[in-house]
Amino acid sequence: MSQEPSIAQHPAPDRAKVPLWSLMFSLAAPPAAWSAQTIAGYAISSQACYPADMLRTKPTFTGMWDLLVVISLSALIVGVLGAGIAYRNWSSTRYERGGAGPELIERGEGRTRFLAMCGLIVAGGFSVATAFSMVALILSPLCK
Repeated sequence: MSQEPSIAQHPAPDRAKVPLWSLMFSLAAPPAAWSAQTIAGYAISSQACYPADMLRTKPTFTGMWDLLVVISLSALIVGVLGAGIAYRNWSSTRYERGGAGPELIERGEGRTRFLAMCGLIVAGGFSVATAFSMVALILSPLCK
């Protein structure tokens, strides 16, 4: 009795539905935007409030708060955009493979769905972190 060889199916059959750049954007851009917001905000405010050996009560240039808000809003837009792209990716691949987590992990199936969900978690988390940084910018005094 001869059996026909079964054709192996790719572990991520829906990989063509989601471009690689969108998976990587949702994983990398929100943390990079949050880092840029944190570093640029610290650099700008520390130079404007403490340029020499004594602390100033007012910033050395008048547009500091506006610049910090623009940087923060830009970082928040990148984070929300990353979360939206990740949600679209996950929606496209959510039914890539049936089954629960442990059996899929053993077989290594559903990689695109996994990366899309990771992107959703990462982008959502860093969007929240960026929003909290913005709240601190709004509530705390500039140079004190």
